[in-house]
Amino acid sequence: MNVNTHTQFEAYAMGKKKTEFNIICELVKDARRSDREIAKAIGVSQPTASRTIKKIENQGLIREYTIIPELRKMGYELLVFTYLSFAEDRSELFEKAREWTKKQQDVIFAGNGEGCGMNSMMVSIHKDYTSYTNLITQLKRDWQPNLTGEQSFVISLNRPDLMIKHFSFRQLLANNPLH
Repeated sequence: MNVNTHTQFEAYAMGKKKTEFNIICELVKDARRSDREIAKAIGVSQPTASRTIKKIENQGLIREYTIIPELRKMGYELLVFTYLSFAEDRSELFEKAREWTKKQQDVIFAGNGEGCGMNSMMVSIHKDYTSYTNLITQLKRDWQPNLTGEQSFVISLNRPDLMIKHFSFRQLLANNPLH
């Protein structure tokens, strides 16, 4: 087991009740299960599970309940990681970026960070290459002169044989020393 991951789980669990932590793990496994099924899995009563789920939702530990779809079967051909460099980090640019990404239906994640000489990145999905190039063209048009660099890593979803590991949060469960 990765020592850093083990330590991260222990640090999280120390600050949270074990029941809360175990419920989060059960929801990662399958968020469709009923409170009764979750309660049985972790050995608590259904009312305790229901109260705890409501509590952790109110605390913001669960942002949303969702699925991880098979994008290729939904008609998407490309998954793209676009790394961006902006000349300045100003709070008004962050707000503009939030508004801009809300309008971009293909963008599924965006954030600031650092690496590869860039200071931002976004993840997008596209039905075809034209959709991708339209997004990049609009990005360059809307963000000049602040955008100083852009590089994309394009993954073809039409080649499932090239997928090494599919996106999932289940790895969190494999390294959980408390569950």
